[in-house]
Amino acid sequence: MLRTPDGLAALRRRSVNRILVLHGLSSFCYGMVFPFIGIHLAAQPDIGTAGVAVYYGVSGLANLAVSLLLASAAVRFPRHALGITGLLLWLSCFLLLTQGHNLVTAGAAAVLGGAGQGCFMAAIIPIVNSLVPPQERRQVFARRYQILNATLAAGSLLAGLVLTVFSRDAITWLLIANALGYLPVALALGLARKVPEIAEPTETAGTSETTEASETTETADAEPAGKSTGAAAHALGTGMLIKAALGAALFQFGAYLIGYSQFEATAPLVADHLMDTGIGWISVMLTLNVVVIVSLQRPITKLLEKRPEEHGLRIAVALWAAGLLVAGFTAFGPGPVRLTGLLAYAVLFALGECAYSCSFHPWLISKVPDRELTRASALCNSMMGVGMFFGPSIGVALISLDHAAWVWLPLAALCGLVALTTLRRRTRTTTSAPTDPDLVPAG
Repeated sequence: MLRTPDGLAALRRRSVNRILVLHGLSSFCYGMVFPFIGIHLAAQPDIGTAGVAVYYGVSGLANLAVSLLLASAAVRFPRHALGITGLLLWLSCFLLLTQGHNLVTAGAAAVLGGAGQGCFMAAIIPIVNSLVPPQERRQVFARRYQILNATLAAGSLLAGLVLTVFSRDAITWLLIANALGYLPVALALGLARKVPEIAEPTETAGTSETTEASETTETADAEPAGKSTGAAAHALGTGMLIKAALGAALFQFGAYLIGYSQFEATAPLVADHLMDTGIGWISVMLTLNVVVIVSLQRPITKLLEKRPEEHGLRIAVALWAAGLLVAGFTAFGPGPVRLTGLLAYAVLFALGECAYSCSFHPWLISKVPDRELTRASALCNSMMGVGMFFGPSIGVALISLDHAAWVWLPLAALCGLVALTTLRRRTRTTTSAPTDPDLVPAG
């Protein structure tokens, strides 16, 4: 059945909104368990605290292995099937955790969870991108980040209330609720498979033009993920893919090594061990971070949407460095000054996250052909996993210097290396060639 362009645009918009809303629901469900997974495992006599470290290590290695496999040309799945597979693996992981009374079961759950993350994270960005016109990418990816942060925080708050009223045995029921929360997202991805995608731009005579996708309900997903028809359908070799996406992969590694892992893992340890703030102020810091993201994501996105994505990423890193510097210099002051610096770091880091969320994925999309976006996403996801794996070790090593300033200030200096990964490289053209590339977003 033929559809008008306006009808197709509305159909794609509904599909994207459905994916974002239901992804937010799954994030809410995950928020109910992610602070308590370690507590649940450590409470099992045959697992203990050491077993928690094994669980996260195995999960990270499984994620890395799957991500690297998908980034190679050896395995190519349809992107929607890949995303649904990842969600089902996640579901299996959390159901298995409810029975995870020994290290073998917990390790099996970790393999399922890590593999599920590798599959889903490689698929979700190409799926959303295939339904969004280039000029709307920043707004959509920023909105996705905003939704995920808000729902994750809300889920954590609800779980805290539940566990206050009931005993810790309720964690088992929260794990089951989280597992079931992945099913609606799988349904949304299955429905999105029937929505005609926006065709990859075709380049002729030095310019590019975007053609409409097929008007039928049979989409490109009938072929392997990211595959196009015609002469342009040849897959990039692994070396060419790495070359094309190298800047994005290095930035993702640095952002999680120096940025996210330090905020999520090191900052609470510094606050507790070196600043003696107490658990309550750590919760305030994390809540303040989420509030800033939810309230300021949209205006920051609008502020940056006319600038190249590299500009937004440099701003993100600069804000993270500024937050680290503020925390570092205030660490020499009395207790209230140190606490103020810690909260200022949370705010500045959140502002940097807003700039990151509306810039990174459009930047990655601009680097590779659409048919290779699943592999490029997998490559960046693998670098994210490596950064999250090694990042806390850096923080712990700096904490051993026994002063908060000597944690924050070296990390601020390392932000400069992350910024270097955003140096302008050749970008794939996705819209009509601009007269001044510095005035038009690269995506």
